[in-house]
Amino acid sequence: MKWCFQARKFSLLIFAILLLMGCFGLGQVYAGGNQEDPLAAADTLIAERKYNEAILLLTQFIKTNPDRFDDAQRRLQRIVKLREEYNAIAGELLNVLVTDPTNDERKLAMIRQLESLEAAPNRAAREFILKTKETALFTYNRAQFEKIMADGRALIDKGDYIGASRRYSEGFSLYREEFYQAGYGDIIVNNVNQGLKNIQDNLTIYATLQPELQKRIDAFINLTKTVSFTTELGPIIATYDELENLLLQYAVLRNSITSVGRGFENQFALLQSGDANLGDSSFLPFAFRFILGRKTEIQPEGIVGAMDTFWVKGVNGLETAMVQSLNGLYQDFINQYKENPLVMQDLRVEKLRQYADFSLRLLSIWSPIAAKELVNQVTNYGKSIAVNKTPVYLSVQAGLENTSTLAQYYRVLKDVLVLTEQQQSLFAAWQSGNATQENAVAGLLGVREKLIALRNTLKNNENEAARRIEVYRGYQEKNIDLSASIAQLQQGADNLAFLEQHINEQELVLASRRYSIENAGLKTVLNARNEVFNRAQSLLQGVQVTPQGGAAYLAKYPKESLPLLNELNGLLTTDIQKTNTLLAIYNAEPTFIKNDTALKMLQQETTELLQQFSSFQTQVRANISTAQQQSALADSLRLEGDRRYQEAQTALRNLNFDLARQRLQQSGERYDASLAVQDSQDLRALRDQRLLSLAAEISKTENETVVRDVRRLITDAKKAYFAGDFTRAEDILLQAQNRWKTTNVDDEPEVAYWLTLARSALSIKTGRTIPVTAPLYPEMSQLLSAAQKAFEAGKALLAAKKRTEALAQFDIARNKIQQVRILFPLNQEAGLLELRIDQLIDPAAFTANFKERLANAQAKLAAQPQEGYAELQDLYTINPGYPGLKSIIEKAEIQLGLRLPPPDPKAIARSNELVAAAKRIIDANTRSQFPVALAQLNEALKLNPNNEQAISLKDRIQTDVGGQATVVLSSAAEREYQRAVQELQNGNTIVALAIVEQLLQDPKNKNSTKLVELQKRIQSRL
Repeated sequence: MKWCFQARKFSLLIFAILLLMGCFGLGQVYAGGNQEDPLAAADTLIAERKYNEAILLLTQFIKTNPDRFDDAQRRLQRIVKLREEYNAIAGELLNVLVTDPTNDERKLAMIRQLESLEAAPNRAAREFILKTKETALFTYNRAQFEKIMADGRALIDKGDYIGASRRYSEGFSLYREEFYQAGYGDIIVNNVNQGLKNIQDNLTIYATLQPELQKRIDAFINLTKTVSFTTELGPIIATYDELENLLLQYAVLRNSITSVGRGFENQFALLQSGDANLGDSSFLPFAFRFILGRKTEIQPEGIVGAMDTFWVKGVNGLETAMVQSLNGLYQDFINQYKENPLVMQDLRVEKLRQYADFSLRLLSIWSPIAAKELVNQVTNYGKSIAVNKTPVYLSVQAGLENTSTLAQYYRVLKDVLVLTEQQQSLFAAWQSGNATQENAVAGLLGVREKLIALRNTLKNNENEAARRIEVYRGYQEKNIDLSASIAQLQQGADNLAFLEQHINEQELVLASRRYSIENAGLKTVLNARNEVFNRAQSLLQGVQVTPQGGAAYLAKYPKESLPLLNELNGLLTTDIQKTNTLLAIYNAEPTFIKNDTALKMLQQETTELLQQFSSFQTQVRANISTAQQQSALADSLRLEGDRRYQEAQTALRNLNFDLARQRLQQSGERYDASLAVQDSQDLRALRDQRLLSLAAEISKTENETVVRDVRRLITDAKKAYFAGDFTRAEDILLQAQNRWKTTNVDDEPEVAYWLTLARSALSIKTGRTIPVTAPLYPEMSQLLSAAQKAFEAGKALLAAKKRTEALAQFDIARNKIQQVRILFPLNQEAGLLELRIDQLIDPAAFTANFKERLANAQAKLAAQPQEGYAELQDLYTINPGYPGLKSIIEKAEIQLGLRLPPPDPKAIARSNELVAAAKRIIDANTRSQFPVALAQLNEALKLNPNNEQAISLKDRIQTDVGGQATVVLSSAAEREYQRAVQELQNGNTIVALAIVEQLLQDPKNKNSTKLVELQKRIQSRL
C-alpha cells in the first residue's frame, strides 16, 4: 500500500512543468449552434469551472459579435484571473513538491483548491493533479489512518471507549470523496451511506448506553459481593433483568456496527474481484478497518474493538464477580456441610441451584456476540470466546449439575433422617416398654427396607454423578481445564458416597438395634425359662416348707416338676430353632454388617445364647431324667413302706413284737424316704395315721408281757440284792429297765428305786478289788504278790528273831502296798496286808490302837463313806470278834443303803394308806386319775417294798393302761428329730437340744424312746 514518493519525485516534477506550459492552449474554436445566449452559456461554463469550453465559446462570440466585445472581454478577464490564481496555486504546489514534499496535507489542500478552480483541466494537467493527489492522498490518509488507530488505541487503553469510537469514526472522511467520485453506482453508494448512517446512529446511542451500562455493571458487581444464603435473589435477578436488557442493546449495537464493517469488507472484496488494480488505498478498506480494526493487530481496535474491549471488561467483570460469588456461596455451603453433613441444607442447595442457573444466564450474555463471531464467519474473537468462555460456562454448568447431585443428596438425606428418627423412636419405645419386641423388630425391619430402597436410589444418583464426571473428564481431555469443576463434581459424588456410607451406618445401627432387641428378647426368654426351670428345679431339689406350728423343712416334688420340665424342654427346642434362624440371618447379612465389630459381638452374644439354650436344654433333660427317676424311686419307696407295714401287722398278729416293731420302723423309714424324695401331704397323713395307730397297738399288746417280765426281774434282783450280790442285782435291774422301755418311755420307778440301791452298794464296794479287766491289773497283781512275799519273809525272819531283817522286808512290803494304793486306795488286799504288818511288828500297840482305828473309820462314814466303810470291813476281817463291831457295820450298811432298814410301822401304815387310795381310783375306773394312782403305788412300795397288794395293783394298772412308749414319730416330728441328730453331729449341741425340747413339748412326742434318748445324749455333752 505504501508508495516510495522520493523515488519518483524527479519525473513528476518534469511532468508538471510540461503541463503548465501547455495549459492555456485554446485548442479548437467552439462552434456550437445553440440558440441560447452564448454569454449566458459562458457564465454557466465558468460557474462549472469549465474554463476551456468557456474561452472557446467567448472567442467565437467575439468573432460573430464584435459589438459585444466588452461583455465577452470581461468574462475572459475573469477566466484569466481564475487561471492566474490556478497557476499561482499550481506554482505553489510545484514549490511544495520541491521544498516540502512530505507535507501531504498542504499538497492535498492546494489540489482541492485547483480542483475547485478548474473542473476540467487539460489531459496533462489532469494527469499531473491526479497522480499528485493520489500520491499525497495515500500518504496523508495512511498517516491519518495510523494516527487515528494510535489515538483509538490510547483511548481504549484509558477506558474511553466512547472517545475511541468517535475517534475511529473520524477516519470515515479518508478517501470518502474519492469513493463518491469513483462512480460505483447508486446501489453501492447507497449501501455505504446507509452503513455510515447506521454507525453514526448507533454511536449516538452508544454514547448514552455505555456510561449507563458501566454504572449498572458496577452496581451489579457490588450486589454480588453481598450475596449469601440469606439473600433474596429476586431483587438481584430483577436488577440483572434491567442490566441484561442494556447488555443486549449493547450487543445489538455492536453486532449492527460489526455487520456494517463486514459489509464494507465484503463489498470491497467484490469490487476488488472486478478490478485487479483496486488496492487498499481507498475508502472501503480504510472504513472497515476503522470499524473492525486490523486483522494483523493482536489487541482489538476500531469501533468494534473499542466496544468489545468495554464488553469484555464489563462482562468479564460481571462473570468474575458472579463466579466468585457463586463459588463463595458454594464454599459456604461446603463449610456448613463439613460442620455437619447430616443437617438438612436443601433450601441452601435450592438457592445454590437458582444462583448457578442465574450465573449460566449471565454467562449466556456472550451468546449474541459469540453467534455473530462464530456462525456465519468464524473470527479470532469468536474463537477466543469459545475457547475462554467454554471452561467458565462448563464450570458453572458443572456447578449447576452438582446442585442436582446435592439436591438428590438432600432428598435422600431427608428420608434418611425421617427413617433415623423412626428407628430411634421404635428403639426408645421398646426400651421404655411401650412397644413389644415383635412390634419393634417388625418396625425396624420396615425402616431397614426403606433405607435399602433409599440406598438403591442413591446408587442410581451416584452412577449419574459418575457419568457427569466422565463427561467433564472428556472435556478435560480436549484441553479444556475443568479440574476445579471435576473436583466440585467429585465433591458432590463424594457427598453421595458419604451419604451412602451414612445409610450403611444407619443400616448397621438398625441391624445392631434389631439384633440387640432380638438378643434382649432371647435373654428375656432365657430368663423366663430360667424362672420356670428354677421353679421346676426347686420342686425337684426341694423347697423350704414351713408347716403351721412347725419348723421349715426341705420338700421335694419331682412329680410336680415333670410337667414344667417337659413343657420347658419343648419351649427350649423352639428357642434354639429361633436362635439358629437369627444366626442364619446374621450370616446372610451384607459383608459390611458382618464385619462390623459391634455386630460381631452381638453375633457372638447370640451364639453364646444359643449355647446357653442348648446347655440349658441339656440340663433340663437331665433334670427330666432325674425327676422321672425320683418319681419312680418315691413310688417304689412308698410301695416298700406299704409292704413293711403289712409285715408289721402280720408280726403283731403272730405276737412277734420285735419283728412287728422292726417292720413298723422300716415302714416309717421307707415312707419317710419316699417323702424325702417326693413330698406328699396325702402320704404323710396316711403314714402318720397308719404307723402311729399300729405302734400304739403293738405297745398295748406287748405291754402285758412287759409288765410280767419286769415284775419277775424285779423279784430276782431283790433276791440278789438281799444276798449281797449287788452286781447281779444291777444287771437284772438293767434288764428290767430295758424291758420296761420296750413299751414305755419313762424309767419304771420301782426298778429305778432298786437300781439306785444296788448301784449305791456297788459304789461303796468299788475299788476293794482290782478286776481282771482293769488296764493295770497285771502290774497291780505283781506288786501285791511282791508285797505278800515280802510280808511272808518278814514274818519268817521275825519268827527267827531277826527283827532288823524282818523290818526291812516289811518296809519292802509297805513300799509295794503304797504303789498299789496310789491307784487303788481302797483295795482290800493292800489294806489288810498293811494292818497285818502293823499287827506283827507291835501286837500290843496294834490292840491298844484298834479302838482308835474303829472310831476314825466311823467318823469317815459321813464325809467319806466309801473309805470309812472299807476301813470298817478291813478291821472286821482282822478282828471279827471285837465287841460291837458287827453291829457298827450293820448300822453303817443301813446308813449307806447297803441294807434295808427294819420295817417301820409308820411307813407300813402310810404305804397301806397309799395303796387304799390307789385302789379306790382303780375300782372307780377313773382312767384320767390312773397316773395319780400309779404314783401312789410307787410311793407305797418305797415305804414298804414288800407290800404285795401295792405290787398287784401296780401291775394291774400298768397292764390296763398299756405301754406309753412311742415306737415311731409323726412325719413332722421325725423330720425334726433327724434335724436335731444332724445338728448334734455338726457340733451344734445347743441347737440340737432346743429342737429336742421343742419336740418334747408336744404330748405326742413325750413317750418317744429315741427322742428321750437323744435328749440324754445331748445333755451328756453339755
